[in-house]
Amino acid sequence: PAEEAAESDAGIEPLTITFNSSYNETETGGILAGYFKSTLEELSGGAITVNVSYGGTLFTPDDELDACGDGAINMMIFGHTRHTNELPVLCAIPDFAPESIQNAIDYFNYVLADPDAGAAIQAEADAYGIKYLSVNAGGPNYFLANFAFENLTDLVAKSAAFGNMAPAKFEKIGFKNIVGVFPWDYYSAFDTGLMDASQMDGPAMFSMSLFEVAKWWMSDGTFAAGNFITVNQDWWNGLSAAQQEVIQAAADETSEFSYTYNQGEYEKLEQGLVDNGVTLVDMTDAEFEAWWAAIFDSAASDAQAVASANGNLDAVNAVLKAAADFTGYAFE
Repeated sequence: PAEEAAESDAGIEPLTITFNSSYNETETGGILAGYFKSTLEELSGGAITVNVSYGGTLFTPDDELDACGDGAINMMIFGHTRHTNELPVLCAIPDFAPESIQNAIDYFNYVLADPDAGAAIQAEADAYGIKYLSVNAGGPNYFLANFAFENLTDLVAKSAAFGNMAPAKFEKIGFKNIVGVFPWDYYSAFDTGLMDASQMDGPAMFSMSLFEVAKWWMSDGTFAAGNFITVNQDWWNGLSAAQQEVIQAAADETSEFSYTYNQGEYEKLEQGLVDNGVTLVDMTDAEFEAWWAAIFDSAASDAQAVASANGNLDAVNAVLKAAADFTGYAFE
């Protein structure tokens, strides 16, 4: 073991990394940042130290893109969806992937590796002076309601006030009355009758104890990904080959861990819902096809509208085409 450890850090110069996490240490993004830190320090045989600042104490989610691009930080675990205006090409990827947590990682990696889409995404990143090393899995998404329903069709028919701040995709599947409610207000909105149904990230809704005010939940068949491990380009280019290799290896291992971790959390979530008296409802295959079409079409429409204004429609269409190819969706 001592001999293997000596080999593991052979040729790796000492390095201290300033790493920003806008997530708290106990949130999924923070857990992944902590895993990256411990993995890299181990793989480098202690030659590399990662100083992680959690909870946006160094830079907030709104500020971290500029901070990484300007070199104020070396690395970050990056929640890209907050930066639609700054990174419209990357954010053109419809946020969620169908079928499974692993599929969500593969989906993003497929788009990033596509010759046209990947080049467009990296060109956009170049303008900010950043580079994406790996993508990480997120959690499952759910519909939920405070009334009994049998499937998505039944939910749409029965809901009198569906709460969400992004109505387009829900209108496409037939919801008639969509009220604007921010996620942090979901509990009180259910409790007061302002809304009777909604959809969001399952673990987040569980952490808000929405199972107390909405007893019927249905997985919507989509899973999130993102939280890119991202580096400042100038800093990265100044590293030795050995340093780059071990940092990339730690980023790749973190991506693999993100699947294992989120899969475990998904299973615990479903059990936790049952333990708290929630009825889990199934969506039919036909309903999912309609739901995925609504997700993709509304995301594509938004992305193309932004791209038309910014003059990068070809780049956005390349990203949408790659995303559609991976999911088998017929996108024109």
